[in-house]
Amino acid sequence: MFQNEKLQVLGPASVIGAIACAVIGAHALQTWPTSSILWYLNLEVFRAFRYSFEGVTFLSWLDMDGLVQSICVAALLLGLMFVGLIMRSRLPFGIASNLSLIYSAALVYSSIVEHGTTVGSRIDLSGLISPSGVLASMVLFLSIWSTAITHRGYWREIFA
Repeated sequence: MFQNEKLQVLGPASVIGAIACAVIGAHALQTWPTSSILWYLNLEVFRAFRYSFEGVTFLSWLDMDGLVQSICVAALLLGLMFVGLIMRSRLPFGIASNLSLIYSAALVYSSIVEHGTTVGSRIDLSGLISPSGVLASMVLFLSIWSTAITHRGYWREIFA
């Protein structure tokens, strides 16, 4: 049997880990600007993190890069997980898993929009084949799994 409490952390931890890898890659690129591997990682694999908040207009006055806004999301998720550990409550873990699901869905959408072409209301799903689309899809899958485990635990408490 799976340990449900440990699997609730899977979604937020995957989002935090992916954002941390994107930030580390960006800082490594500043240190070694001639590295072709780091350029590939920054431009292709972690591209969705830069454009995930592109359409959000109420954050435009902050004049922050999309990666900085992603760091704010990671800090929020880490704070919720820390509060859940201190309070020994499942509610902050549930909130963190739901927020990670929303953010990872935004990552997948930004990956589709940045790599694919949109014509009117049609969206070309070829952006999911790109490296950033694959990474965003894996994070989305882990977030869906974490959220489903969280909701299953709450439904079991309600009907038990």
